Amino acid sequence: MIIRSAVMEGAPLDQDRSSFDRHMETTVLAAIASYPGIVKVVLRKPLEQETDAPPIYMVFDLYFQSLAAMHEALASPVRQEVREQLGQVMGGFKGKVYHLVMQESAIAP
Repeated sequence: MIIRSAVMEGAPLDQDRSSFDRHMETTVLAAIASYPGIVKVVLRKPLEQETDAPPIYMVFDLYFQSLAAMHEALASPVRQEVREQLGQVMGGFKGKVYHLVMQESAIAP
């Protein structure tokens, strides 16, 4: 399984926090879920962080069966739609966004 994580480091402006979260949890999450070939999308928000950890606000994890499927999804017109949804609220976010692409291996106990 391939996971592309969009890590949002920083925080929304205080006056925009609840509307920012709502937009991400509904509109943006739904837009990402429409990527062709996506297996699932998960939005995660930290509940606790170590004192010296970077200030991660939220992480979107996009799951794909292969690296090729991920690249096809990111080359699709849906990506522009996702960017438009993000653009509606990212002006109210102070920080940076970066992406990690990882391969997942797991075993159940």
